[in-house]
Amino acid sequence: MTSHRTAPRRTVTALAGALSLIAVVSGCGKGGDGAQNDPRQLTVLSQYLKGTPGGKLFYDEAAAFTDETGIKVKIVEAGEDLDESYETSLAAGKEADVVFVNVYDKTLGWTKNGAAVPVDQYLDAWGLRAKVEPQALKEWTDADGKVMGFPFAAFSWPVWYNTDLLERAGIGKIPATTDELIDAADKLREAGIEPMAVGGNDWSGQKLFAQIAQSYSTPEETEQLYTQGGFCASDKAMRGIGLFITLRDAGVFIDKAQGFTFDAMQSTYFTGKAAMMSQGSWAFSEVPEKIRQNTELAGLPLPSGAAFTKPTSYLGYTSTGFWISPNGDKKQDAVKEFISYFYQPDVSGKFLADASIYPALSLDAAHRKSDDPLLNSAVNDVPKKSVNALLPDLYVPAAANTPLVQATGLAFGKGNDAKKICAALDQAYSGVQ
Repeated sequence: MTSHRTAPRRTVTALAGALSLIAVVSGCGKGGDGAQNDPRQLTVLSQYLKGTPGGKLFYDEAAAFTDETGIKVKIVEAGEDLDESYETSLAAGKEADVVFVNVYDKTLGWTKNGAAVPVDQYLDAWGLRAKVEPQALKEWTDADGKVMGFPFAAFSWPVWYNTDLLERAGIGKIPATTDELIDAADKLREAGIEPMAVGGNDWSGQKLFAQIAQSYSTPEETEQLYTQGGFCASDKAMRGIGLFITLRDAGVFIDKAQGFTFDAMQSTYFTGKAAMMSQGSWAFSEVPEKIRQNTELAGLPLPSGAAFTKPTSYLGYTSTGFWISPNGDKKQDAVKEFISYFYQPDVSGKFLADASIYPALSLDAAHRKSDDPLLNSAVNDVPKKSVNALLPDLYVPAAANTPLVQATGLAFGKGNDAKKICAALDQAYSGVQ
């Protein structure tokens, strides 16, 4: 999944995480570096938190791996600010052996700047390449053609529709066009129901804005815009921004969306106060049962003249995977056993079945089963009902990412026109070298 950023506590959390990591890897064993040098002991810096279904399973399977192999595993949690925590420890030469994190922002440059070891040779030598979905390997390949790490988790990112709330407002089917979406928003508001919850103040709103803004552009044109900007000079991009403004001013998005965060968006939908939201499969395990029973997944409605043939959704393989650090590269035997263990179908299939985590691995039908109807719909139904929009994460330069989020926050504010919005988007690229 994409990274969940919370800017106000980013620096403090990163420093705490980095100091914790340095303490862990330097404080075990005689002389302060026993764990770091022990070839049968691994430190894993993880984005997964133990209090989540995926995190609990990760800890359980790491313990099972130790029981099976005798290789000790120390998991250090860093959460949202893992990239900064890791880079701080790397500068001190005390980095973890394996990092479990997604492809996003700073991590895109890790293989280029030596923070992580390219794994092409290991995919082949360890017999793991055929276990990964080809598209996952493509998305984990950097600009120099090197595979950055071992993909593990993917995500489906459709629009969630609360059919109970739609029916209360007299809406008998999921909107397929933007005209139908605007009509649905009018009926929902007349019934006292907020239409679409969205985190207009953070990364989640940026992804929805990008999905709408690319409605008239080809994937190649969209990729170029993500990579280098030029929104104001693109007629198709300006048309897409105009569509966003039309939806915004028609009341499709929740009131004061520009002040909403991802957490507020999710809470609004989960408490039945909004009829729609754009959200990823990583949240399936958190859905209240009543909301789960009334949720249908589908794509984002299309305007007339769109470049797509069906409503759009995101499908990405840039969620969590295993990166090898310079320290970890000195422990190849242990790292090979650790990653090979998690690549077993019986293990990776548990993350799908028990934690609703979409797989990046090529699992057979027996291991692609889940009791979660939302996950089954995401795996089997959403790809039939929608086509993939281009997710920005792989293309937006790290220096432009935060300014882009700020620019799209501006877009959710009423009164801001297309010229002002595109200028802010293009300005986001001013610091890109």
